[in-house]
Amino acid sequence: FGGRGMGAAYTFAHREGHLAGGRMYKPWIREHIGNFFENWIGFFYGNLPYNFSTSHNLLHHRLNAGKGDPFYMWDVDRTDFGDLMLYQWRIFVYMSGWSSLKEFRKQRDVKRMDEAYRTLRKGFVLYWGVAPGALAALLLATGSSLGSTLLFLFFIYLQPLCAMSFFIATLNVGFHGLIEFDENGKHIECIASSTIIDGHDDSFGEDDHMAHHYFGNVEHVDLPAHQATQHEVWAKHHATVFKELSIIELGIFMHLGMFEMLVDKHYVDYANDLDKEDLVALLTERAQRKEMDYEDYEFRYLPNL
Repeated sequence: FGGRGMGAAYTFAHREGHLAGGRMYKPWIREHIGNFFENWIGFFYGNLPYNFSTSHNLLHHRLNAGKGDPFYMWDVDRTDFGDLMLYQWRIFVYMSGWSSLKEFRKQRDVKRMDEAYRTLRKGFVLYWGVAPGALAALLLATGSSLGSTLLFLFFIYLQPLCAMSFFIATLNVGFHGLIEFDENGKHIECIASSTIIDGHDDSFGEDDHMAHHYFGNVEHVDLPAHQATQHEVWAKHHATVFKELSIIELGIFMHLGMFEMLVDKHYVDYANDLDKEDLVALLTERAQRKEMDYEDYEFRYLPNL
């Protein structure tokens, strides 16, 4: 179905998930169809039904990419290919629904988490059982061979899951690839979440990902006025602010360690007190910095969380 369609499917499923309960649509659509991209179109773009309404909201946004978030990446070097493959596997498991189900199950004594567990479990059964079973039965009943049916399921149903997991992994490296701590050891928000100004592919203001995470009441039409209030903070911390590129481009440039090019063409320095070499070194250090080791996080921290 193509990368452009995949990006659009993600964009609208993400928007529907944030406008929980079908608030994006008129009442008759909300009641009879629900979130069309998240729960219907999503089958063919590697997205479990209810994934954004549950996992994305209650894990990623509640934890802001920190420990316990299925998108957590600050235990790997975001510029190292081997480390990125470890992160890619983490995102694939998230896209399958499995890692979020485990976390929700651990927290079932909390009312909202129990509801999320039951909702996502329904989406898991629909995605991995009902939908492929129905497609296979339909194809076989209308004369397709077993081999053709399996090929169809792989290329049309399962391959988009792999594509979407690579897409979202790259997306999140762009959104959260840099990290810095304050004097109390807390994440500095305007560094841990990126902002893109005049981006090539902004949808609903998500390019200002710092506002998306920490100022959720600011609508996309109000972002210019909001951003004007942040310039002093951005200058103080040399915030993760870029201009005139897309978030996928930013993620790829971070993957490849192309920080000199980013500083030359896209980085916005509100402090204007560092030369090019210092800015390149600063961005590189933030992209390679780890909060903890992968082995400690994956095999000790998470199992005991």
